Amino acid sequence: MKPFISLDWGTTSFRAYEVNAQGGIINEAAAPEGILAVKDNAFEATLEKHIGGWSKALPIVASGMITSRQGWVECAYAECPAGASDLARAITRHTTSSGRAVHFITGLHYASPSVIHDVIRGEETQVLGSLATGAAHFITRGTHCKWIDVANGKVTGFATYMTGESFALYRQHSILGRLMQEAPEDEAAFRRGVEKSLADPAGLLHDLFSVRTLGLFNELPPTHLASYLSGLLIGSEVAHATSSHGRDAKHVVLGSPAQAATCIAALKLAGLQAEQGSATSAISGQRIIAHEAGVL
Repeated sequence: MKPFISLDWGTTSFRAYEVNAQGGIINEAAAPEGILAVKDNAFEATLEKHIGGWSKALPIVASGMITSRQGWVECAYAECPAGASDLARAITRHTTSSGRAVHFITGLHYASPSVIHDVIRGEETQVLGSLATGAAHFITRGTHCKWIDVANGKVTGFATYMTGESFALYRQHSILGRLMQEAPEDEAAFRRGVEKSLADPAGLLHDLFSVRTLGLFNELPPTHLASYLSGLLIGSEVAHATSSHGRDAKHVVLGSPAQAATCIAALKLAGLQAEQGSATSAISGQRIIAHEAGVL
């Protein structure tokens, strides 16, 4: 393959990597300048601010929310099931005013039997870069958590869980947060929340009130309440998402180690196999897709 610039541009973060022909990272740039922070559609200027010193001869391969309606170039979703060759055929090419060639990898649409329409942008690239793990189920963590199924090298379906956003809303904008105090995560409180949700998967809206009452009656200190809330939400997510998974099913969690750790812990409490995926899975996926497209 050829060297290239990997661009992982999401809702809240900008990440760029200069990648050599062997897939090694030789330069990187990161900033809290996700697509929503870019004013007046100044995406090219923002890109040049961070990688202006990198060779303009290198092709750029981009994935994530940068291809959304709020991003730089909106790309129509590809349909599931989809593999690397399907995404390669759907690449959108763009040349910047400075002469850089940008190749945008689109996201996927899934005709969900439960929510009718489900979508991902960026996660499909991470998953296709992780197929060598042999897993059938992949999970990405973030504001919206994605549970993605694969078979025969293709993404066959997925489900979105608004776990991260729900935690932030309950923590910051509900009465549940009034008794909480900032503190490192407490493992025992998190486990208690997970186990409660696993034991009563349909009872989340009722069980959430225990975040307040356990604090009121001093059964959990204020510094442990956020961990307990996190456990309730992630436990509910795991219970629903894995309801049809066999005990031998392998789950790979993609994302930062801190985000992945809580999901892995919850999966293991549920008696399921789980492991941390590669931190560079998006780059691996971009290489595979771009090579299929003849870019690299």
